[in-house]
Amino acid sequence: MEAEMEINGDRLWNLLVEVNEFGALESGGVERLAWTEAEIAARGWLVERCKAEGLEVDFDEAGNVWAFAGRRPAVMLGSHLDTVPNGGRFDGALGIVSALETLLSARETEAPGWDRLGLLCFTDEEGVRFGLGMTGSRALAGDVEPGEVRGATTSDGVRLSDELKAAGFDAGSIGRVASRRKDVRAYLEAHVEQGRRLERAGQPAGIVTGIVGLSHWRIDVTGEANHAGTTMADDRRDALIPVATAALEAQRIMDETDGLVATVGEAEVVNGATNIVPGRARATLDVRSLDEKLIDEANARIMRVAEAAAERNGCELRARETKRLHPAPMTPVVLDAMRTAARAIDLDAPEMPSMAGHDAMTLTKAGVDCGMVFVRSEAGISHSPRESSSQADCVAGANLLATTALELVRGN
Repeated sequence: MEAEMEINGDRLWNLLVEVNEFGALESGGVERLAWTEAEIAARGWLVERCKAEGLEVDFDEAGNVWAFAGRRPAVMLGSHLDTVPNGGRFDGALGIVSALETLLSARETEAPGWDRLGLLCFTDEEGVRFGLGMTGSRALAGDVEPGEVRGATTSDGVRLSDELKAAGFDAGSIGRVASRRKDVRAYLEAHVEQGRRLERAGQPAGIVTGIVGLSHWRIDVTGEANHAGTTMADDRRDALIPVATAALEAQRIMDETDGLVATVGEAEVVNGATNIVPGRARATLDVRSLDEKLIDEANARIMRVAEAAAERNGCELRARETKRLHPAPMTPVVLDAMRTAARAIDLDAPEMPSMAGHDAMTLTKAGVDCGMVFVRSEAGISHSPRESSSQADCVAGANLLATTALELVRGN
């Protein structure tokens, strides 16, 4: 391999500061919900910044921003600029400015292959406003139907199709985005870890081996409401007990199983009160792992224990899986390029799965060669104004991203 790629760290940081002027909050965070004025303005800033640098820029039918340094197909680098409410300054935005900085530094240093690089900014990754999530990358993957977009609305009735129309896009044309996969040689994404594994490892950046699959469940339990003071233990049909048992079993499974997390994120006694034995209870279950077999085993074990608790307590339990996403392993050729790049820049980059979803997961399932770089998150905090990563760590992650991109170009 040739010499490593070294980006301009000060310019990277200044770009991050610039883009976070859009939607800036007094809390120190930012709020750029998809297709709001702040998010549209941030994408507009990106377009103008790319044009000013002489890059070839355009939009697709989903509003995704494409920028090319030269030839196509290109190794595309990107992420998203939308945020959650009262969000952080790094989630998504770091991937975009790392991509732009890579293109600029590669061109300035005339790194071999610089003209085979591109930038891709996806719309509506977070999904908090219209309930879709990863809309732009799913459109590129061919996984979004026009009817799905037309039916998407906010909680107060704003339609996504109307927002697209106001911005100059047609929801009925979103299916055309998938044809642009021909312009993508590979896709790379830099992102803050949103966890503490890199912090514990004492490393600024790491290599993502894949994005976990997830299984969501809805659990409903029916028992019998009765007086909390007069109903003795043997006479109780407490609907909360199976839910509590499921939560405790989820914790035990996590303690025993590497690479798996299980969460009862919502638990509710329906029409509960201090002096009433719970007659109805409901809960959700979220299980995630890169190993789908582990997901299935955890689901079965938690449900088995919860059903046994329901039987012991004279309750009826109904459980159904409401969502299933399969694991999305990163592409071996990209992982090899990342390992080579890490050695070239003398970075001991730990390898780990991503426990949260990202745009890369939709593309790898569509056959695109994908890879991700994680950057250390301070205290593992994300989706919060307190989200933070140091400039040095961001530069290390961007250098790994850039060196990997050029390694892929040279290997093509």
